[in-house]
Amino acid sequence: MEDSRTAAARTHFDRWSHTYERGRGAARLQGVQTAAVAALALYRDDALLDLGCGTGAAVRQAAPLVRRAVGFDLSPAMIAQARNLAAGIGNVDFREGDVSGPLPFADGEFTAIVCTTAFHHFPKPLDTIAEMARVLAPRGRVVIADANRRHPAVFVFDLALRRLQRSHVGFRSPTQLMRDLCAAGFADASMCTIGGLSYAFVRGEKPGPLTPSETMPNLTRHKARHAQWTAGPVDPRHRR
Repeated sequence: MEDSRTAAARTHFDRWSHTYERGRGAARLQGVQTAAVAALALYRDDALLDLGCGTGAAVRQAAPLVRRAVGFDLSPAMIAQARNLAAGIGNVDFREGDVSGPLPFADGEFTAIVCTTAFHHFPKPLDTIAEMARVLAPRGRVVIADANRRHPAVFVFDLALRRLQRSHVGFRSPTQLMRDLCAAGFADASMCTIGGLSYAFVRGEKPGPLTPSETMPNLTRHKARHAQWTAGPVDPRHRR
């Protein structure tokens, strides 16, 4: 049986789909999507998956940088909008589906995953992170970007949304997300925050040998780009 929060999220985002990229807050959302994509340090031969892709802005942005970009979302209306907006871009694809169960992709099918301002709607976050690990190839990278529950205003907002918005499962702290990624087998977990610490980006890498595209100059540029991030692993006793 489908989780009631999943059904509520589908309804919520179906209604939002027509104004998602031009309504109030759209510019800020686009900004965090841009930052999250940049944090992946994409290569030309990467295959990118955007979980909770909405109308596909991040997929379209990444398309010129990668071999393949795929968006996945539970909202039929969002996916329809994404396909319309990406018409003519040959290396993109959009799939409709639910993150609560197994993702409809093969083991190691992607080399990068991004998820922006969507993770707090996922009913089974640990299962979803395990699926992220499964569909990522060795040396694959993941970036999850969402509101930081450790921020006092976000903490209060989270409590209100848990009562008032049926699709809201809950924000997590970046420390908790790093711990969850490490528990799923990711390495080199790190984080940074923006907006006065109210919004966080959490990044992890799946262990494995270097790929041909990961030359030393590329790795050096990547490390310089993320020098301001706080590294894990994290003490599992750390509170949420």
